[in-house]
Amino acid sequence: MSSTMSTANTSIPITKMVNDLFLQWLSLPDTRTTLSAALHSVRTNSKMPEPIAYSKIQTTRGGGFSKSQHFDSPPVSPVPRTPSSPRFTSSNNYSIVENTSGINNNNNDDKKLRTPKKTFAENTTPTNIDQQPVIIEKVSTPSSAKPEVIASTPIISASINSNRSTTSTTNTTPARPSQQTPVLQPPSTAVREQSPRTPNTTVLSPNDRQDNNKSSPVVNAAKTPVLSSNEKPTRPMPSTTVTPQPTPINVRIESKPKPVEPIPKFYFPNGKVTTTSTNETVLMKHLRQAKDELFTPKHDKLHLEDFGKLAQIIGLSLYWKAPLFRSCVYENLGAKASITATTTINYIQFESFWTKLCKANHDHALKFIYLLIHSSSPAASTLPMNRHYLTTDDWDYLVQDIIDTHPGLKFLREAKEFHSRYIKTVVARAYYNCNRSWSGKLTVQEIRRSNFIQTFDRLEQEDDINRIHDYFSYEHFYVIYCKFWELDSDHDLFISRDDLAKHCNGAISNKMIDRIFSGAVSNTPNMKEGKMSYYEFVWFLISEEDKRSPTSIEYWFRCMDIDGDGILSMYELDYFYQEQVHKMEIYGIEYMPFEDCICQMLDLVKPEEQNKIRLKDLKRCKLTNVFFDTFFNLDKYLNNEQKDPFSNLKDPEAPDLSDWVKFAEAEYDNLTHEDGGNDNLDDGNYDEDFEDEDNEVEAVTNRKLGNNAISSPQRHPSELNSKIDDLEDELKRWKD
Repeated sequence: MSSTMSTANTSIPITKMVNDLFLQWLSLPDTRTTLSAALHSVRTNSKMPEPIAYSKIQTTRGGGFSKSQHFDSPPVSPVPRTPSSPRFTSSNNYSIVENTSGINNNNNDDKKLRTPKKTFAENTTPTNIDQQPVIIEKVSTPSSAKPEVIASTPIISASINSNRSTTSTTNTTPARPSQQTPVLQPPSTAVREQSPRTPNTTVLSPNDRQDNNKSSPVVNAAKTPVLSSNEKPTRPMPSTTVTPQPTPINVRIESKPKPVEPIPKFYFPNGKVTTTSTNETVLMKHLRQAKDELFTPKHDKLHLEDFGKLAQIIGLSLYWKAPLFRSCVYENLGAKASITATTTINYIQFESFWTKLCKANHDHALKFIYLLIHSSSPAASTLPMNRHYLTTDDWDYLVQDIIDTHPGLKFLREAKEFHSRYIKTVVARAYYNCNRSWSGKLTVQEIRRSNFIQTFDRLEQEDDINRIHDYFSYEHFYVIYCKFWELDSDHDLFISRDDLAKHCNGAISNKMIDRIFSGAVSNTPNMKEGKMSYYEFVWFLISEEDKRSPTSIEYWFRCMDIDGDGILSMYELDYFYQEQVHKMEIYGIEYMPFEDCICQMLDLVKPEEQNKIRLKDLKRCKLTNVFFDTFFNLDKYLNNEQKDPFSNLKDPEAPDLSDWVKFAEAEYDNLTHEDGGNDNLDDGNYDEDFEDEDNEVEAVTNRKLGNNAISSPQRHPSELNSKIDDLEDELKRWKD
């Protein structure tokens, strides 16, 4: 189709004319109001506004142009343009269809202004729903029907070009002369990508509707145009038909989500559970064996002493029997049940109890905590029974049963006043080695990470309990209690600050003693009052004699970290070292300046950050005992300075013993075999010997006091006599 239009005197480009007509039409205020109302009704699915009847403007053919105009200036419009009228920009892309006569089809210069080619086909009017255009959307929201708005000329149908290739179908007919104005109309079925709700708007005046129907009827059959000899055949243009636009059908494509594979569980706070079938099989096997070997021969009545063999049958060790029996009694007989020597348990009661316990607790650590918690009467407990941690009060029945039944503690059974001391010693050592959180609550994870269950199971294998160095050794208990008794001057089972300052003849500095009683390591009520209990003394003595264990390193690090920032600064190290220098000056010992001493310590520890020693730096160091002794234990510091550098080399054939075990063995030998006080002992009645030979006992005791420096040189005679009497009773119990 030619892009120019011939008039009487000049040739006017069609695009120029359409531009002028479009701007003329938009300059009318009623047009803008109608378009805005129609757009709003389409968006809200409301009723369309009534069409406005415009006054028909008589114009000459061609839009009333009198001369040719250029594209570099605005076209002259018969109707003046208002300042608010929009301009036709080059960014808008329209398809132009013109049905008037006088079209020059062989003008090659105007081919550049043609619109992009579209693909048209016949039979535009859909006859059924299958022929309607389909818009495929992935959004399930149905799009509403887009009604058409009829307004005055020119006839405009606007849409946004899509990047996707589409095909629109329409009835085609060759261009024929007509008195109508040009029509600006894009393909109505173009798929809109960016704004699917933008309606195709066709504006037609009421007066022009009848003229348009008369002058431009719908032609269903295509006609072949008659061409002159000089004209070239052109592509037939589609005829303009004012028909209702078909409603697009939205097809919703539901994309099924891919099945998400569940992430396997990787965190087991109570330990990884094995397969249920395996647990049930083992459980039923143990119950059948227990019924056949114990309950049936015992006439379905088991006492406390029978639970030792029962514990071994169900996969536990011998000394689980006391908490196992007591928990089973309270579970079946109630919280207020009284346990005596005649209390018995039958098979039905044990089966229900053990099945319930195994389903909730799958490993030995969980079972151990459950049994110790439920071995105490629930009526007397102030803590919840479903907790997963142990306190220091949950161990009494377990350790008491060990005292009563273990062959290595036979001599301790008669001295009942020492039973509570032994129980506290075992509990304090268990928490010292296992309770790494310092919370006083021994959790399941801490028991699993420690060696307590393995050591506890060794009790049935070792008749000599002193061969078990961890937790239960009687020799270690004896050393700890003797040291505590030496320092406890008033024997109220509490040590004051002045009493602790006498430890090892005042080897520990006063500044460190003050830090211990300041609550740096223990914040109990008695420590706030300046008194150290026996439980806290156990922690102190083990930390003092073995400064290379993890708990000991944490113990002394807390004491030396004055400001609590987690770093031992140069100021804090100098604070403790100055007292060491003062003591060495009194004794006339040559000492190193602090600058030289700190250089040695930094080379020894090798901290990651310069001049800042952290806890992790000390735990990497293998000579933390030398580091700590340098700043608050003068005697051991001097021994380290005079020690053979090759003395730290270990004998590959010697057993790997800790510093605490070495100290306890040596100190136990000193306490028991000193000056031949316990030589030539037999199985006689030593109570009568001590009653008849008071002078001999007094002489032995005095020698023991003098050699072990139990008391200060200026002790009052009455106090010394009381000390002798106490040690005499202790010695009698030990011999028994």
